[in-house]
Amino acid sequence: MRGQLRDSPGSECVICKGYKKLCGLSKCPILSDLMEKFGVRAEKSLLGATPPFVLVGEYNYPNVRVGPAVSGDPELAVRAEDHKFLLERSLLEIARIRTSHLIAKLSREKDLEEVKLSSMSERPVQLEVEIEKVRRKSFFDSIVPPVGPVADAKSIKLSEEPKVPSKIEKVVYDTDLRAVEAIKELYLAGVDVYHSTRLLSLGMLGKKERRKLVPTRWSITAVDSMLGDFLKKKVLELPEYSGDILLYKYEFNDNRYRVLLLPGIYQLQIVEVWLPRGLWTSERAEIITNYENPVRGFEIMDGGHYAMRLPVLEHLNRMKKQAACIAIREVGPGYFIPVGNWQIRESMRKAFLSEPEKFESLKEAISSVLSDLRLKIRIEVPGKMKSLREFL
Repeated sequence: MRGQLRDSPGSECVICKGYKKLCGLSKCPILSDLMEKFGVRAEKSLLGATPPFVLVGEYNYPNVRVGPAVSGDPELAVRAEDHKFLLERSLLEIARIRTSHLIAKLSREKDLEEVKLSSMSERPVQLEVEIEKVRRKSFFDSIVPPVGPVADAKSIKLSEEPKVPSKIEKVVYDTDLRAVEAIKELYLAGVDVYHSTRLLSLGMLGKKERRKLVPTRWSITAVDSMLGDFLKKKVLELPEYSGDILLYKYEFNDNRYRVLLLPGIYQLQIVEVWLPRGLWTSERAEIITNYENPVRGFEIMDGGHYAMRLPVLEHLNRMKKQAACIAIREVGPGYFIPVGNWQIRESMRKAFLSEPEKFESLKEAISSVLSDLRLKIRIEVPGKMKSLREFL
């Protein structure tokens, strides 16, 4: 019931994941408990390195607060944004690395020039930070990576020159280039999506009159969506895949990823299975299914699913084929700390780097997938293929 504390998580929690406030509460009690357990003591002044991750909040939009993540440990500053390194760590290690950083927030956009310069850098940059007031111990979210204490900053100053790649400078200072074109250029030049997200979030991309601060959570989904749309157009021009059914696998801290590529035109079905007694579930499992069918113009997607779609489209472009795809993410109770949807994106990418299992028949492929999953599910297979129901 809205406005009342739930005795246990349920379907609303799986959809909300702590930020849509579907229960009507001002704060998510599940995330609030986590925030009390992590974080470091915030000093009044700090000389440290920014990864360079920057958090742009949503509260009181468009008058939002912005702050870089700053760590007194240069090694932690590097590791905090090394997603391949983090993918091999436990949830507790990831949470400790990420929450060891202070978020030094500024409320006035005119004070952000030093932060914007640091965000253009390809490596951590030294910042001098003066702290005024600590607002909370840490911050956890299903989309944004964890961060440490959030504090009001009196001032933030660069204490070294940032190392800015020429391709970053080019798009940042081109105020006639649309944001979507800038992000596309950066991607094709090999700039990772995380760097593009920072730049978009800080209002550093796009035509001059349209540049503005974008909350970090929004910018993450926006970059995934824009790049996905760009790659999908290329995929739809490719010949159809006609070989064996391929099954790719990867696991990350009780997240099981199983991806089937099937012969045919590009279609995508994404299934999230949240097992009982997990982070967002009580005694029963919750299942969310999203679809994308470009031929029929049918699409139901959300932020986490855009993060799954991007690696699928990247892989199809590498194959130079279009194919139907079923991507399944099964989340068990071992995933007890949300670390952001970067792990979804990177786990899917890792899955596609593995050698796939090959099947001649749909029945064999589905039987293999179902044998791996802890919950038996029903999925509609893309195209003219029959429902999985007959194989259960």
